[in-house]
Order: sequence, then structure tokens, then C-alpha cells
Amino acid sequence: MNAAKIVLLVMLACGLSCSNDRAKLGKPAPGTKDALSDFAHWWSYHSKNIKFYKHFTPFDTDARSIPLDSFMQKYRTGEYAVLKYTHDDTTIQYQLKKLDANSEENIRNQLRATAYSDFRDFLKVGKLLEGFGYRSIDGQAFDRETTRDKFVVMKFWFIGCAPCIEEMPELNAIVAKNSERKDVVFLSVALDPQPALRKFLAGRKFDYAVVGDKKDYVADTLGINAFPTHLLIDKRGNVAGICSNVKDLKEMLGDHSIAE
Repeated sequence: MNAAKIVLLVMLACGLSCSNDRAKLGKPAPGTKDALSDFAHWWSYHSKNIKFYKHFTPFDTDARSIPLDSFMQKYRTGEYAVLKYTHDDTTIQYQLKKLDANSEENIRNQLRATAYSDFRDFLKVGKLLEGFGYRSIDGQAFDRETTRDKFVVMKFWFIGCAPCIEEMPELNAIVAKNSERKDVVFLSVALDPQPALRKFLAGRKFDYAVVGDKKDYVADTLGINAFPTHLLIDKRGNVAGICSNVKDLKEMLGDHSIAE
């Protein structure tokens, strides 16, 4: 057998082995079949199932496992929905689904905005938070030195944001559950000036430390324009995850063994 035939047989064998061993999609999440049937179905499905702060295995439209960066670059275009599967009931898998030409315009419009926001958050994960160095309205310093080897649970908000205010009792409960821990810090960054915050907080209980007058920083430096936004910084000082509501925050904290 000549060398060329040997090389060909080796390549074929490798190809067969790789195709047999490659990761395969598991069980679809409830509602996957009808996820793109209309806007209501898609929005409910996406909101419930797609959590980019979770560890997941990314798949392309042909059900092939692909690098995370490639997955997110395609998703950011707004031309792909994301479907959820689970393997062995534990491993989360996300697959890209190309939108059909007849997909509802409402889905297309919202998906463009959602994918852009998700991608922007994705770029922050695993990196130091830009501009992390604040002083609370009570004069306490929060920076990389004062929070060394600690988790920092952060909330971005403003006084006129109704959902931001409504979730405060639940956030206070989370703070209370972690009151004995010295390695968890709860910090909120508000858009409003300090005098307005002091007046507002005089009549409302909120157990996070509060930093004020950060409107330009939040919008221009961090690019956050949806409120509330919650962020977790790990003990190495890197962003571990970002989410938009207290329910997801609790799940994110649980994933890092922080009482929820």
C-alpha cells in the first residue's frame, strides 16, 4: 500500500471517529418546537430559557459544537434565535436557529436589540469591570483593594425606575441571608445625585451600599441602558455574570454558592 493510500485511510478513520464522538444535542426545553411561532411564544421562551451567565455548550444551525466566540458573533447579528437543549439533564446546550424570511417583524426587531445587549454583556464577562472604584454616599470606598478576595454583588438603578424599587425587599432578604459572610459585598450604583438619593433612602429601606451621581459613567463607560441590571464580580475581580432581574440574580448567586 503506497503512502498516499495510507494517508487517505487515516484521514477517513479520523473523520469517522470525530463524527461519532462529537457532542450531540440533548433534550429540547419545553416550548422549543413553537418558540418562533409568534412573538409571544418567542419572548416567553427566550426570557425563561436563555441565560448567558450560565455555562453552556454552543451549537451552530447544523447541530455542530462550535467555539463560544463564534456562537456569540453570529448571535449578535440579530439574525439567529437561540434554542435550549439539555444533555444528561445537567449540561446546558444552546443552538443557533436562523430566522426564516417570514418570521414576525416584532421578533426580528426585538431580537436585534436583545442580541446586541447580550453580546455587549458577554464582552464584559471574565474581565475587570471598567472604572471600578467608587465612594458611597456614606463615604465608604469600594475598589479592587477594599474588595480583594470578595464577591461583589452589584445593582445598577435609578429612583424613577419602578422595577428597581419593587425588587428592593427581595434584595434586602438576600443581604440578610449573607450577613455572616465577610467575603460578599453588596453595592449599588445609582444614576441620581447624592442629595436626591439621601432623601429617597430616608423613607425606604435598602441594605446595599449606595453610590450616586453615576449617570454618565453607567451609560458611557459601561454601556448599561436597561434597569435594573445586576452584576456579579468574582473573588479575582472579574465579572462573573450579568442579568436583569432578581430571579436570575438568585440563580446566578446560587451557582457561586452565595445564599439566595
